Amino acid sequence: MTAFVPGLELARTLYDEVRPVLAERGLAHTAALVGPGSDVLGLDDATSTDHDWGPRLQLLLSPDDHLAQAADLHEELRHRLPPEVHGWTTRVALPASDGTRGLGDATVTGPVDHRVEILTLDALLHRLLGPIDARGPMTAADWLVLPQQQLLSLTAGAVFHDDLGLEAVRERLRYYPHDVWVYQQAAAWTAIGQDEHLAPRAGMAGDDLGSRLITARVCRTSVQLAFLQERRYAPYDKWLGTALARLDSTAPLRSALAATLAAPQWRERQERLGDVLVALVRRHNGLGLTAPLPEAPVAFHGRPFEVIDGAVIARRLAEILTDPDLARRPLVGGIDLLTAITDLAVDLDRTAELRRLY
Repeated sequence: MTAFVPGLELARTLYDEVRPVLAERGLAHTAALVGPGSDVLGLDDATSTDHDWGPRLQLLLSPDDHLAQAADLHEELRHRLPPEVHGWTTRVALPASDGTRGLGDATVTGPVDHRVEILTLDALLHRLLGPIDARGPMTAADWLVLPQQQLLSLTAGAVFHDDLGLEAVRERLRYYPHDVWVYQQAAAWTAIGQDEHLAPRAGMAGDDLGSRLITARVCRTSVQLAFLQERRYAPYDKWLGTALARLDSTAPLRSALAATLAAPQWRERQERLGDVLVALVRRHNGLGLTAPLPEAPVAFHGRPFEVIDGAVIARRLAEILTDPDLARRPLVGGIDLLTAITDLAVDLDRTAELRRLY
């Protein structure tokens, strides 16, 4: 079996093979690996090799050069690229019924059906951001309607050469503007405040399953908030825990989350969830965005369980918003907080409709 090689390394080596062809043609270009894929996030492993993985690259040309040379360049690369890099075939299989593409047959000879995708910067940005032009002025609604996974897929990965300005766009989208960042945190605290008292109430009523489900929802929101506090885009759920574990500062939070989700009965579960929320408050206080807030749970009315009262923290954050467009909005958060349905969050054909929510 061929030893696993991270996709980003394969892309870098593939570009080394493509670059002489571009130099001979005198083509200004950008070469990168961005967009969907665990390899872009640096999270790929041997399991990732079964589809949409392998030596691959996006090659961007100017609109004029793309029109004049893309087809010929694609064909020339078929004849000049090596059949493999680092032991992995550069050939791609035909699309499967679900549209995914696996590795091609490494025993085939002749021209290579390669994964060097030749397109323009405009086409790449439209694919990842839909109708939002990241090179012009962006409203708060533009930021909020873009899934963090899409923003991450553009700002992660690697750019190997850049004549056409992809890095400038990536730098502009590196993270949210300050007020959008604050608003997103306020929305997450709002969601926590709306849910945190429900899990112990369900448990008290004898609904252990309901208590577990609500607790899990608060834990997921807590993880989303932790990424916001780190000024990092959160990936979609498949990689949420893996990516969180790469943030050293979240170790106490991760320990509390694990204990919460493992708790066998509702009283212990609500105590451990309190540890999660206290850890988040401590992280909040460390940001210095508001006056320090109490780092301990408080009683929820006269009932025998405690909460952190996320709504109070949300209000404190909302008070420091300076963007009047954001200050007047309900604290519902970006599309990632509104829905966990992947198809809705990443269907960029619906971006214009979703923008009306904001």
